[in-house]
Amino acid sequence: MTKLMLHIGIHRTGTTGLQRNLANNRDRLSAMGIAYPFQTNNHQDIAWGLHRGDLTGSALCERLQPFNASKQIILSGEDFCIHKSLGWLEPLKQVYDVEATIYLRRQDHWLMSWYNQHIKWPFSRRHSTMTPQAFMDCLPEFHWIDFDNTVQLWENAVGANKLTVGVVEKGQIGDAVADFLKLMGIGPADIEHDNSTHNDSLPTETLEFARNANLMDMKQGRRLATVNFLREVGRSSAHTGKTLFTAEQRQGILQRFAASNEALARRRFGREQLFLEHAPDDRDLYVEGTLAANSSYEELMMKTLAYLGRER
Repeated sequence: MTKLMLHIGIHRTGTTGLQRNLANNRDRLSAMGIAYPFQTNNHQDIAWGLHRGDLTGSALCERLQPFNASKQIILSGEDFCIHKSLGWLEPLKQVYDVEATIYLRRQDHWLMSWYNQHIKWPFSRRHSTMTPQAFMDCLPEFHWIDFDNTVQLWENAVGANKLTVGVVEKGQIGDAVADFLKLMGIGPADIEHDNSTHNDSLPTETLEFARNANLMDMKQGRRLATVNFLREVGRSSAHTGKTLFTAEQRQGILQRFAASNEALARRRFGREQLFLEHAPDDRDLYVEGTLAANSSYEELMMKTLAYLGRER
């Protein structure tokens, strides 16, 4: 029976880099008996089709049929993790040996990175115009970062022994891309690696400018140019801020999920703590989302307009 591996996220754990490497190496993977189906970088369309009910599990089986001669099929879409119902898996389990892999990132780090993503590459107008404080109030909307609940949902659907759970942080899994490839039996020499960082977060100091730049209404090329410019502003001005919230605020976020994280740590790892990194404190420099210290808002605006006005 062909193995169907579902890489289900979560967001901001190296998913874009993994998907880019899998897509760029389809032919090499195929020669190894591993199918990464369809001519797309990821399978978010499938995740959303199933989530909305536009696609059924049976219909997905039909779409995957041309790849059934492979030893393994990989589907990767971070929005698989937002599903609250997994009934669509039942037809797939009749045809495939279904497994799933999920990577977890500590909730305070994740929330800051998720805010950054909404600002620099917006897909929700409401979220893309929020201040960091307002965004933090949206925590209940991001139900999938109640990790014990999310993991239990998938354990019940595919079986606990068919779900791999990885914790992304220093001292545990430092590179989720390498970890997943190893899990799939793909060695460093088996594929050509693309280690570019197109989806890196912007420096915190530039986020307020980006938030007010109306990126959502820009054409894709201009939006990308703006993001690249702000990234260069960060590099040239030595801005490296990553934090959006004070240590006290971040401790509050973690307290919200403490019981869930502890339950998952005990059940899956036989320990009390899911994340082993030190708790937020004064070692984590809080950087307010303001513009570059050496540039006024007006100066940076003029530089940006000049940059964007160049022929491309």
